[in-house]
Amino acid sequence: MPHIQFVHQGQRQADLLLVIALWHELMSEWHPEHADPLKANAVRGHTISAMPTYLAGDPFKACSFETMLRLASGVLNSMHATGPFFADPHNAPWFEPLDVHPMAVRLTPAAIDIWNAAGDAREAALVAARARIDSDLEWKGEPIVLLPDSQVEEPAVELQRASAGSPAEGRRGHLENLVRQIHEEPFQPMYRKKAFGAPVTGWDARLNAYFWPLPAWNYMRASPIVGQLVERASVLADILERERAWSEEQGRMAVALAHDIFTWGGVPQNPDTVTPATVEQVFLSALGNAGSPTAYMNSGWTKVAAFATAHLEDDGMRHPQVIWDSRVATAVIGRLDGNAAPVSAFPDIGTVPGRGGTRPRQFASRWPSGYRSWPAQIAGSALVREIRDILNRGDYPQMPLPDGGAGPWTTRGVEMVLFMDGY
Repeated sequence: MPHIQFVHQGQRQADLLLVIALWHELMSEWHPEHADPLKANAVRGHTISAMPTYLAGDPFKACSFETMLRLASGVLNSMHATGPFFADPHNAPWFEPLDVHPMAVRLTPAAIDIWNAAGDAREAALVAARARIDSDLEWKGEPIVLLPDSQVEEPAVELQRASAGSPAEGRRGHLENLVRQIHEEPFQPMYRKKAFGAPVTGWDARLNAYFWPLPAWNYMRASPIVGQLVERASVLADILERERAWSEEQGRMAVALAHDIFTWGGVPQNPDTVTPATVEQVFLSALGNAGSPTAYMNSGWTKVAAFATAHLEDDGMRHPQVIWDSRVATAVIGRLDGNAAPVSAFPDIGTVPGRGGTRPRQFASRWPSGYRSWPAQIAGSALVREIRDILNRGDYPQMPLPDGGAGPWTTRGVEMVLFMDGY
């Protein structure tokens, strides 16, 4: 498949189908009046502004061609839709700049023909595009909102507080209440703020209702992809724990793995920050269950920490990490807050910024920020492991396995249920 060239980013490229998929999804969200989003003109929108500033001036710029290119490149703080971009021979056959006001761009017939003939590759591009749009993208701690206001519920939903006559006592009691509440409360899967499928009840049924980022990519279908990432991470983690450092080749493998994890999660990082040294530092922090003050942490790097430690699940003395993103943090904190759990009983547990569905939610208590925080990453992971252990006492159904069997709950399995609950 053809690639486009980002002329201001050296040799950086992206799949043409990814750009078209981003065009399709963003134009569908912001301009549903167009019967065919690929034949509608997109505002060019080129700017040097950082994404939050750019979008704050006009939310409709979320569907500009500049935004599409930034999402495709993973470089959110650089202007792409310039004259040299359109003149580059890698790009000129697919995009036509229009001399109108405001300046606009349209896909060429050749680009649309490639999309229509792409088959399975088109679905893969849509998966990658939707992951970027629905993920916790941010710039310097400010969330990047890519969906129309109608996609965000305001005011946010607040869970009903437990009655004063039956509060749980202690941290363990609050977590047992949380586990029981999730198990007994019917759950309606949602996609783009619309009900998808029938409501389900129970931890096991909730896990079977998991999907990311499209409903077609359900628990059974998504698990092999995650399994491959975990396998690659476990090999690198084992080498790092034995040797305390990676070779040059292993460092390149680690960088490739990190980028693949970011792509899966829809959270591309500035490539300048993804080096063998930075990936190694995150691995060591996660494996040691004690984040280094200089190790990266955000909604992308938390995924690297989780995959780096997933192989520790069966080691009772070790600490598999969780993906502590906005959806997992919202699920946990929303239910603790709704059940009147004191903040003091859960030190270092903190919120993570994110929008979409019922995020952000309103909380009665003042929970600290857990964004870019290794203490919150470690505390959130410990809490999810406690939930795992409660589920494995024998009072709840076992965890469904991708092959159709069942077994003990894992940190990752609990996290997936919380991920869906936090939407």
